[in-house]
Amino acid sequence: ASACSVYFWPQANRPKSDGGKIGILHVKCVVADGHRMFLSSANLTEYAFTINMELGLLVTGGNLPGEVERHFDRLVASGI
Repeated sequence: ASACSVYFWPQANRPKSDGGKIGILHVKCVVADGHRMFLSSANLTEYAFTINMELGLLVTGGNLPGEVERHFDRLVASGI
């Protein structure tokens, strides 16, 4: 855990619809070293781990993990 970085999307930085609805952070993804990525439907809750049916995909290698990692890096660098 000490080697991980966890980011959040402040409400002040989120777009709003014309009706005032604020964008929701709904991403469940972990990227490691631009080589591995885990993408999941699971919210990190007790129910997700105990009674819900969830699905995740582990991608190892290829371009996708690095592309997603760079995307997150750009979001962080731009203050989003």
